[in-house]
This record gives sequence, C-alpha cells and structure tokens, in this order.
Amino acid sequence: MNNNHSSTSFKKLLDKLQTESWQLELIISGFAIYGLWQSQDFLQIEYLKALKQDDEIYKFLLGPTINGVYILMIVLLIHVILRGLWIGTLGLRYVSGEIDYKELGYTDKFTNFLQVKVGSFDRYISRLENICSSLFALAFLMVFYFLSYFLIMGIFQLLVYLIFMTDWFSKTTSIILMCLIGIPYAICILFLVIDFLGMGILKKNDMTAKLYYPIYKVFNIISLSFIYRPLVYNFLDQKKARWVAIYILPFYFVISLFFGLTGNQNSNFQIINQASSSTFINKLNYEDQLIEKEDMIDFISISSKVIDKPYMKIFVGFNNFIEDAIIETDTTLKPENDKRGFTFQPEKMFQSMGLTNDPEKAVLKKQQKFLNVMNRIFKIKIDTMFFEKEFILTNNKNDRFGFETYIDLEGLEKGKHLVRVIGPANKKQKGTKTEIDTLKTISFWYFPENSTTPNVQNTGILLDTLTTNQYK
Repeated sequence: MNNNHSSTSFKKLLDKLQTESWQLELIISGFAIYGLWQSQDFLQIEYLKALKQDDEIYKFLLGPTINGVYILMIVLLIHVILRGLWIGTLGLRYVSGEIDYKELGYTDKFTNFLQVKVGSFDRYISRLENICSSLFALAFLMVFYFLSYFLIMGIFQLLVYLIFMTDWFSKTTSIILMCLIGIPYAICILFLVIDFLGMGILKKNDMTAKLYYPIYKVFNIISLSFIYRPLVYNFLDQKKARWVAIYILPFYFVISLFFGLTGNQNSNFQIINQASSSTFINKLNYEDQLIEKEDMIDFISISSKVIDKPYMKIFVGFNNFIEDAIIETDTTLKPENDKRGFTFQPEKMFQSMGLTNDPEKAVLKKQQKFLNVMNRIFKIKIDTMFFEKEFILTNNKNDRFGFETYIDLEGLEKGKHLVRVIGPANKKQKGTKTEIDTLKTISFWYFPENSTTPNVQNTGILLDTLTTNQYK
C-alpha cells in the first residue's frame, strides 16, 4: 500500500474510507458511551472518597475527569442521534428521492421560501454528514484537551507541592522559588488560555507572536499538543466549526455552574445540604441508610437511626487535620518526612510480589501511640454524659480509612438522644489555633430489644466530672 500522502492512490483510499467511516463511527461511539456510562459510579465514589479524606491531588485529578466524561458522553450521544437521523434520511431518499415542492401545492410565496431555506434533500443529507463527522472528531479532540489540561496543571501542582509541601526549602526560600518559577509559569498558562479562547489571536500580531512563540514551543511539548494540533487547525480553518471546537468547554462549564447554582427548595425552613443535628437527620451519618453506591458517609457516622442493641458503633473518618492535631498534641509523633499526599510507594509492589508482608515494628509502635493520643483528645458525649470509648484504626465498608469505636449503652433511657463527637476542630475553619469543639451532632433513638421496663439513667460510665465542663 502506498502511504505517500501526496499520491493519487492514497487520496482515493482516503476518499473511500471517508464514505464508509460512518459504520465505524457508530460502533466506536456505542462502545465509548457504554464505557463512559459504566465509569460514572466508580469516578463519583472515588471523588467522594478524595473529598471526604482531604486528598487534594486526587480531587484535582478526578474533578476534571468527571466533567470530561460528561462532555464526551453528551457529544457522542448527539453524534449517535444525528447519525441515526442521517441514516433515516438516506432510507427516505431511496424511497422518495428529492423533495417535490410542486407536489405540496403551496402558494408561490411559501414555495419560494422553502426552496431557498430548505433547498434540496441531498444538501440536507450532506449537511448532516458534515455535522456528524465534525462531532465525532470533536468528541475525541475533547479527550486531548483534557489530557493537556491535566499535564499543564499537574506540573504546576507538582511545582507548588515540591516548593511548599516538602521540607527541602525554608519558608523564605519557598516564597522566592515560587516567585521565580511559579508566577512565570502561571503567566504562561494565562497566555495559553487567551490564545485558546481567542482562536489563535496571539499568533496574528507580529509583536505578540514573537513573545508567544517560545511559550507555544515549550507548552507544545508539555501538553503533548503536537499529537492533535492538525485536528485543531482543521477545525479552526472552518468558520462554523471553529466556534464549536473552541467554546464547547466554556459553554459546558457555564451550564454546569448554572445547574449548580439553581434548584428546587421545598420549604422556607429547609437548609440545603444540612448537617445532622437535633432538628435534622442527614442519611450520610447513618451507615444503614447508605443504599446507593455513590452514597458516602459523612465525616462521622453511627450504625443506625434506631439502636436496638445495648451498644452503638461510631466511625470517625480520617482527615488531615486530625493527624495534625494529634501531632501537635504529642510532638514525638512528628515524622522526619511527611508521607501524606501523592507519593511513590515501591513497597506496594514488593508486597504484591510476596517479598515482604510484615509492617515495620516501629510503625506499629507509633500507631499505638497515635491511637492513645486520639483516645485522649476525642470525647463521646450522649446528651449530657461523656462515655468511655477506645478508637481503633480501620477501613469501613466503603473502604474509607478512619477510626472506629463501640459505646456501651446499657442503662440508657429509651427514646431520642443526641450523640456528640468532641475534639480538635479543623484549623482551616476555626483559625490558626487548634480548638476543642463539637465536630458533629447526630440524633438517634434507643429502643433495646426485649425491653419491658423503663431503663434507669446510667451514671457509672460518666468520666471525671471535673473535666466535663471544658467540653460542653
């Protein structure tokens, strides 16, 4: 086969493939839509995990990915619908041929209007073909757009992480490096966005082109855009297609913002995304209420709204601010190198190969010390009483890492109660100083099985009353 792009035989081959490509388009679109639809649950669950666990890098990766999946599905669905319409028009053309305007029997005014605006049936089929082919190409152009976004922003995030989140540099040196490296990089990104939204506006002026050319060359490699540039410029040289190719992403984000800021409110006394309290029950604080796959427990949860056993499970999801508070309480737990966040973990490969199975003894000792501090600074309060507890590290059924304990309810009165988890608050929300606060208030009802006589309030499980007031 002669693959010389300038040869006549190769051009004929391309022309033939163009006329037959619609079949492949439908097959690929069908498989792509199915795969994207199936990936939604997984991506949403992983994003919620990252959101609940304060995993900034994972959130950064998954947020745009979810948006990209929706964009790609919408474009491919429109493509399939229009391609189906195109197939229908071909079938109709085989049966009835061209539109016979005289046969319609309309007045000259309407006949002339329709002949100008609607035109021939073949022109309509040709326009549908052009739209379908452009949409199919656009769908996969979106994939590369998002790939470029990940690479450009990922490198920026990596720079910020290396400068500020590691112990390699002092605070002053980190600020200087951010000014020398981070700010110019951010300005270059701004130039890229302007040129992208302006459809190459910086390339059209001699002065701006000279300034922009080195930026373009560098980011051409960083974003891997050299792979799909021909597709972009093929869109840009078509007046109608260029607007779709450039503004489909901003349009999607505007629509997403619109739907994110609007919604239906049932009552003047309703609070959107209200947390559990003495007046409201949020199902995300009760493990037995999590029915859908995408349901992810809130920061703190209990086993059920109605407790019929003489004990209750409490789960506290791990967050970075908890570990920060524990290290602040006991500075001997502060590691030399903070491993939180995205890191290389070669030990995972060694464990999968069976080369090592036992965790380091030093880590186990620190883990026990870590839990001892956790149990000391966190308190469980039901109504007016503090209850004994012993947290242990675990992963819940949604594979969320956190702390779990069981509370003895023997002797608690039947009826409605409020359980409060008290501990160090998030500095981001409360300021720079770690403060003890009520982290979550959850309502529950206690009706023990086989209970026929009123229970007597248990006072034997109260902690030292001298320390009670500071947690009220």
